[in-house]
Amino acid sequence: MTRPKIPKELKYRIMYDSQYVCSVCQQQACHIHHIDGNHSNNIEENLICLCTSHHDEAHTRRQLSQNLSAEALRDAKQKWIAKVKNKRDSAATVSGQLSIAGNSSLASIGLTWGYINHRRVGQLAKPDLLSVADKQYFEYCKTRGIIDSKGILIKPVNTPASSNYIRNSVYDWYDHGDDQRLHLVYSAFVDQISRMVQPIHLETENWTKADILELINPGDCIFLDRAFFFKNLEETKENQHRRVRTSRQNISVEFYVDTMDMFGTTSMTVSFSGHKNCAALLQLKSFEETEDGAFFLHCSPIALGVGFNKKW
Repeated sequence: MTRPKIPKELKYRIMYDSQYVCSVCQQQACHIHHIDGNHSNNIEENLICLCTSHHDEAHTRRQLSQNLSAEALRDAKQKWIAKVKNKRDSAATVSGQLSIAGNSSLASIGLTWGYINHRRVGQLAKPDLLSVADKQYFEYCKTRGIIDSKGILIKPVNTPASSNYIRNSVYDWYDHGDDQRLHLVYSAFVDQISRMVQPIHLETENWTKADILELINPGDCIFLDRAFFFKNLEETKENQHRRVRTSRQNISVEFYVDTMDMFGTTSMTVSFSGHKNCAALLQLKSFEETEDGAFFLHCSPIALGVGFNKKW
């Protein structure tokens, strides 16, 4: 009798959730094992990612030494997947990065969401779910008329435009100090959104067309920490519009940003210009495959981060 195949989407998800390594030893994984030994039982709870050695051991029964039992496998899987999820959640937020690096560590200096899509974040944010500390800044900004009760920006009336886009971000609408408080509120919103949507992390192991098509659908969010190329497409005295792209193995991720949504001169002139490494929280809009075989992920940006550390 032919064994029923593991559904492709489930297979790719099992590998992704295990970070493409063995759940027992956390070394390179090559196999998906059926925990109960029933190859027809292709449900998520019965499948585990194992390296060759532990896959062999799972199929071996000894009388004089401890076996790699189904119970042991389930325990190893549960613990490893929880650790991977916690690591990814932390990697995709400023607050998580700070908790790992240590707030007083030199590694935390300059760590921030330097670009925030304020319109999109204002639509997704949930002020009631902010922490006590972040809610204090939120209430301050609301009282000052900087944001409304939903966290959406309120542009001051008759705000004069600067003669240079570098001095014309949304933060320049407000007094010194208020701009920083607003950035803290929106940074907390981005962290909140990242935890809420649990983005798919695009890394070396799943940077293939097959993985991407099985793991991600239009409307889903993704997180990357890699080198991007920022190209200026249009400049006015109020804003510079930039195309952002990263490519590998004929696969490209592409989106657009405006300098008016960036926090600080360094973000505009250094962190998000030319060829730079940064973290990116994005929402996938569509896929595109060109005649020459190139594969594009067209995205909308939610936020870009600087100072993120993807290696723990």
